[in-house]
Amino acid sequence: MRFLRRLRRKEERVEIRNVLERAMRGEILSYDEVMSLLDSAELKLSKEPQLIKLKGKTIFVGDTHGDLDTSISALRFLKEGYNLVFLGDYVDRGAKQIENINYLLANYIIGNLVLLRGNHESPVVNMNYGFMETLYHVYGSEWQYVYMRYNEVFSNLPYAALVDGVLALHGGIAEGLKSIKQIAALPKKDLIPSNKVAFQILWNDPSESVERFGENYSRGGGVKYYGRAAVEEFLRANKLKAIVRSHEAYPDGYMLLFKGSTGIEEMEHMLISIFSCRYYGIPPTAAMYDGKRMEVIRI
Repeated sequence: MRFLRRLRRKEERVEIRNVLERAMRGEILSYDEVMSLLDSAELKLSKEPQLIKLKGKTIFVGDTHGDLDTSISALRFLKEGYNLVFLGDYVDRGAKQIENINYLLANYIIGNLVLLRGNHESPVVNMNYGFMETLYHVYGSEWQYVYMRYNEVFSNLPYAALVDGVLALHGGIAEGLKSIKQIAALPKKDLIPSNKVAFQILWNDPSESVERFGENYSRGGGVKYYGRAAVEEFLRANKLKAIVRSHEAYPDGYMLLFKGSTGIEEMEHMLISIFSCRYYGIPPTAAMYDGKRMEVIRI
């Protein structure tokens, strides 16, 4: 695919600064411009570890699914001194999928926000839920090269972030995941996540109805529910405080699960699930961590 991309790239080169400025204004980029943006994003992402480690006050943003307004609103927290961690699912379903992912990638290239991988950052999913079709309508005969290039970039997104003992990821813990060191060792450039732990990190859901792990038939084969005992054992073994994740649209925009603390540091719930896309008819939320406690906020 890289060979095909080189064949399709026009001779002229574009100024990346102008590309970044246009992307941050929410404008649709030309073929050459979007390829330059994706090249720059991949170059930086390829050097990132699979487990990003941060300290201090942090805002966690859930699925945005083409909700550019929410992404723009979330970026204001960078100016207020917060770390900013997006939990995946930037494309599919929403009205401004291309603008949203380009806006976030441009800000990632020049700034310090963290973009994690979601289950929609894979061609197995985004070829069926709107992103591929959107690129076809925008880029015409060249859509397939743009589409595959986006997914090459997506395959370099890290799977998790660790902030002062709070673990952030898209779906949740995986069956067989015992240590956060396993996350750090996950392979990069896994276009369609074939690693079982990586797959379940992106797809699994929490449930108060199971103790450890159970089949999640609503999501499909290989996807699991994980329960209180699984979460508590994982947190204790890794000396973690809590998990923050996204992946599910709750009516209030968030859900607090598994009330209680691991004893590492007092937290009211062991898991917080947030969702940040207003297109689902729910209030977009984020999780605000002040260095000690977690609070759900509207964004």
